[in-house]
Amino acid sequence: MLRKFSTLMLTAALLTGSVAATAAFAQQAPAQQQLKIKVELNGKELPFPQDIVTENGVAYVNASTLALALGGAAAWDTMTKSLLVSKDNKYGLRMYENSTFAYKNGKEIRVPNPPRATTGAVLVPLVYIAQELGAKVTYDAKTLTYKLTTEINS
Repeated sequence: MLRKFSTLMLTAALLTGSVAATAAFAQQAPAQQQLKIKVELNGKELPFPQDIVTENGVAYVNASTLALALGGAAAWDTMTKSLLVSKDNKYGLRMYENSTFAYKNGKEIRVPNPPRATTGAVLVPLVYIAQELGAKVTYDAKTLTYKLTTEINS
């Protein structure tokens, strides 16, 4: 009985110590800051409902907001975990979560970066989707601004 009790106490002490050490490390570790990136469409700032996220040099934005601004549409299919981006009944791109496998106008292709489902939104690679929807994209590194230019059909 004494042996079980001492084993239990030793386990508790080790767990408590590792939790305390982890908490202390987390407090000392500097928080990574996300740079404030902006997107302009034809000279006007394009606001997104979520912050723009960058990973490995790729900027991810809200799929619906970007598609609508460029005259298209985006819809998430929860059954297949895929995103359909379309425009003018002439263009369709189905991308799958965590996969570079996709279909463009019914033909199998590879995309450079897959969409990312988040709480309440789907994020897509800004430059790739903007170009696919017909926009020219430039990046101003000084102001951290992506500048999209396109003809907007009213």
